[in-house]
Amino acid sequence: MIITYFITDPSFPFPKILNAIKNKKPTFVCYRNKNYYDESEILEFINFAKKYSKIFINYESLKNKDLLTYFDGIHLPSSKLHLIENFKEKIVIASTHNLTEVKNSKNADFITFSPIFNSKGKIGVGVEKLNEICKIHKNTIALGGIISNKEVEKIKKSCAVGFASIRYFLT
Repeated sequence: MIITYFITDPSFPFPKILNAIKNKKPTFVCYRNKNYYDESEILEFINFAKKYSKIFINYESLKNKDLLTYFDGIHLPSSKLHLIENFKEKIVIASTHNLTEVKNSKNADFITFSPIFNSKGKIGVGVEKLNEICKIHKNTIALGGIISNKEVEKIKKSCAVGFASIRYFLT
């Protein structure tokens, strides 16, 4: 079974996000909101999502570090890879987009590597490149342009341990 990783997006209504968690039951779900900070929303997310999934918070959404105690892990953007060692007590997922970032994430529990497929104006690197990255970091999660079962099936045939998406879970 592969890891399914839902990364939230504040451009979708919060009730729709919670409904997607309940209905799709991703293995991991990450609270990510770069638009605004709402601690009551984060607490609602924690209380709801932990019933269905391991829960993560994006580093940039963590304004109150005390909240980290409620999460299973943290998702670090590629600009914060130097902080991996600061979160040894949590599951660390690191965002990567190139070979240097992958190598700098060797101590992360998981990495996302993107974009695999074309996504929002970005050209995907493809499954062959994904498989090369998987040889460097054994816990690689594919990300980027995964919007339907068509892409998921390609990921299942790859060496990745799973896939991450926003739109796949919300459409």
